[in-house]
Amino acid sequence: MIEIRDAAPGDADEMVAVNAAGWRTGYRDFVAPEVLETLPVEQWHAEISAGLASPRGDSFSKIAEADGEFAGYCFVAAPGRDGDLAVGVAELVAIYVDPERWGGGAGSALISAGERGAADAGYAEIVLWTFADNARGLRFYERHGWSPDGAERTHPRTRGTSVRLRKRIGQT
Repeated sequence: MIEIRDAAPGDADEMVAVNAAGWRTGYRDFVAPEVLETLPVEQWHAEISAGLASPRGDSFSKIAEADGEFAGYCFVAAPGRDGDLAVGVAELVAIYVDPERWGGGAGSALISAGERGAADAGYAEIVLWTFADNARGLRFYERHGWSPDGAERTHPRTRGTSVRLRKRIGQT
């Protein structure tokens, strides 16, 4: 059984661990091994801890627990961070599930919770960025109604191409 709850400052260690595991497992086919070996986990910990202690605007993080154990998390920046986004657009910045729990429903529960939370806060659309080579992730997002909006950029750490996906979630 998957349960979703609000993230708390004490969740930062598990959030960073699942973030790193997600990168190392999910991106290993298209991100250079030396990048995966030197992930900025200390920086991630500082950023996640600061965000949990003092969220910006309507931003929030959700935790998925499976059978009472940490399974994954999502983070929604609201409003979204891209300068070309209209008012009323949030951003799913991160969604990571422990790779040992992939396919168990935690990701679907988290993406639904992120979309619902942004819609409840008054946002009409939500965007996310993912690697263009992230076939598994793209299939997941498309199953949940997301589609590319044509925006692309180079990921600063990997130099790989990222694509932006978008979904309508609320009223305008």
